[in-house]
Amino acid sequence: MKFVSAIPILFWIVLLSFGNYLLFSNTEKKISHYNENPPFRLEDTTRSGGIHHLLDKNPTTVWKKIGQRTEEFDFFLELHLTHYWDGEIYQPRLFTDLVVEACPDSYLPKFQTKILLRESINVDKELRMPKDKLAIEFNFNENFKKQVMIPLTNLPKFKKESNYPNGIFILTAEFISDSPYVCFSEVKLVEKKDEPKSK
Repeated sequence: MKFVSAIPILFWIVLLSFGNYLLFSNTEKKISHYNENPPFRLEDTTRSGGIHHLLDKNPTTVWKKIGQRTEEFDFFLELHLTHYWDGEIYQPRLFTDLVVEACPDSYLPKFQTKILLRESINVDKELRMPKDKLAIEFNFNENFKKQVMIPLTNLPKFKKESNYPNGIFILTAEFISDSPYVCFSEVKLVEKKDEPKSK
């Protein structure tokens, strides 16, 4: 084979190798981002903007209520699935608290939150909106607090599941506040991890 005729083949081999590398590295980044922030729904009925800041783990970015709500709530956040896949079965997670943090320059407003168990339906098979089940209702009426930890002890005890989405829910937090100044920086779940078993 002449060297001149081998150049196009070498070019395509290098091009394909580089393309595969880019595809692999971008896929890895997207998978790690998905693990941190699964593509759940966020809805802000006040259309104030910046609702995604509540889940970005950055206390300097905030959501500030500017408009008036158009539903019975200001916003909701779909936070996390109640189970995770361990390679064989869906294992239940144990969430202990919901943490709500004020904006850096203010205190928490008075608010009400509902913790909902949102049906984790298979959207490829069912063309409908998921049903919600109220699990916890919490009213915050304190003054001069920067953070509150809402206990989730009243959540049901989830069981191991083998067939998704049976018995698997999306933990969803729904918020409403009529305070004159409403600003939050973070909303996050605290999960109790299993202790490593001693040998």
